[in-house]
Amino acid sequence: MNIFTIRRIILGYIERYKAKRRLSKLGYCGKNVTLGQPTLLSDYTRVHMHDNSSIDYGLSLISWAGRLIMKKNSCSATGLTVITGNHGRKIGELFVNTASTHSEDIEKDVIVEEDAWLGAGVTLLSGTTIGRGATIGAGAVVRSNIPPYSIVTGNPAKVVGFSFKPEEVIEHEKKLYSEEERIPLNVLEKNYNNVNVISQ
Repeated sequence: MNIFTIRRIILGYIERYKAKRRLSKLGYCGKNVTLGQPTLLSDYTRVHMHDNSSIDYGLSLISWAGRLIMKKNSCSATGLTVITGNHGRKIGELFVNTASTHSEDIEKDVIVEEDAWLGAGVTLLSGTTIGRGATIGAGAVVRSNIPPYSIVTGNPAKVVGFSFKPEEVIEHEKKLYSEEERIPLNVLEKNYNNVNVISQ
């Protein structure tokens, strides 16, 4: 065994040790969770990752009180940025004077529902929920809630399509979720039709 092989083995052990330590500090950590080396994450307890969820390296969580919640089987590519707060303006006050005041009432959790996929360099802003099965394209900036199984791109992020038609989602979810967990057909049709109206 040469020196390069030994070095690679040692570095592998070190990285696995660091990965385990990262997971042990999370606010919630399910089974089979992966969290790559973050870029900016001062409070690991604000990250909640459920079973089989994954965030590649480069997570930046800018948060005073809000949480990032990744539900089961959801995953993100590199460079995810999550901002749980916002700065409000007050009548008669300069923004520079109010922006430095941290207030928990303007902090909102960011939730990524089951089976969602976030591409590289995605930004999720305060209070957004990414619907089950949604696909968020690389570089998208998400400022509002995203419907289940939608495909989203751009800044600001817009729905450009759906992975499945409503009837196909029903078939898809029959194979993956119990009856009480499935999204009702009328909700899927409403989302699908509203986006079609907007895009015409």
